Amino acid sequence: MPTVMLTTHCPNACPWCFARPKMEEYRARGIREMSWDDFLTVVDFYERSGIRHMILLGGEPAWHSRFMDILRCLRQRRFSVFVATTGILPDGLASRIAEEYLPGVEFGVNSTSYFQYGDPERQRVDDFLHRMGGVTSIGYTITERDVAAGRIEPILDRVAMILKFGLVRHLQFQIAVPGERNRLFVPFDRHGDAAKLIVSWFRILRRNGISCGLDCHCMPACQIPVEAHGETLFHSRCDTFMVDIGPDLEIWPCFPLSAEKAELTRFRDMGEVSRHFSAAIPPSRIVYDERCDGCAERASGACHGGCRGFQHLRQNAGTTRRPAIPGFASSFRRTMPCV
Repeated sequence: MPTVMLTTHCPNACPWCFARPKMEEYRARGIREMSWDDFLTVVDFYERSGIRHMILLGGEPAWHSRFMDILRCLRQRRFSVFVATTGILPDGLASRIAEEYLPGVEFGVNSTSYFQYGDPERQRVDDFLHRMGGVTSIGYTITERDVAAGRIEPILDRVAMILKFGLVRHLQFQIAVPGERNRLFVPFDRHGDAAKLIVSWFRILRRNGISCGLDCHCMPACQIPVEAHGETLFHSRCDTFMVDIGPDLEIWPCFPLSAEKAELTRFRDMGEVSRHFSAAIPPSRIVYDERCDGCAERASGACHGGCRGFQHLRQNAGTTRRPAIPGFASSFRRTMPCV
């Protein structure tokens, strides 16, 4: 499913953010948001591709100068919409969204930094969640810090948030991946530890009646724990790209592979885009470690050896091999007891 990058500015400065260099590059070129005409070009492309669901990203997509017009346009053209937001919106926007009839629009708030926000940011996020909780779910980015600690508090905190604000009972996870100048990504040789942690967290969520999902993140089959076999959460084939559409209509398969870019207007529909990127970045390049040689699952095509984007950056001498791990927060300041 493609995503649309509406803006290049964000109120957060997350150390694990892999999109920041791309946003900085755009801002250096004077591009702060997608133009209205380019947005309509994207909508036409989606319709030609038979795609009726649009994922809006940033930066912070709600900071787009015509954000409400964008939502209204998509409503008129019968799209469903998912807005990935920080919840830190311009003054009055949360109330305007709540007052507008926008069927099919849902929001996802990345909650990773929520308990580290100062009072002004927390108040804005809380206001958004109080107003839009019924159509909002939260996400969480798993970092090297989580893998090193193996604690359950981050999940208990998110269960508490869901209960407090009456949010959609779903938690979407991402695994922090390496990018230019970012930190706290989960290194290639700790994917197995990350998978075990995710399985333990998923069990807690399910006991609390909360569904969960994991964003695109291919793991070598040998790193998926036995207890997770049969789960649909993990996969070992890196053959489905999100495809990100930038504010200038530049496209790339995913942020770690953003150097493999092309122009959206070169392609008639998403099928052509997918074939282009699959041919440009073959999975045969991925080697997790020496066990890939002679691996039956690798030979059969059941396992690609991991994430193509991660392997690309792993081979780049300019990419930090190990993330830096800062100290842990002294308290998670849980909002309410939950289990």
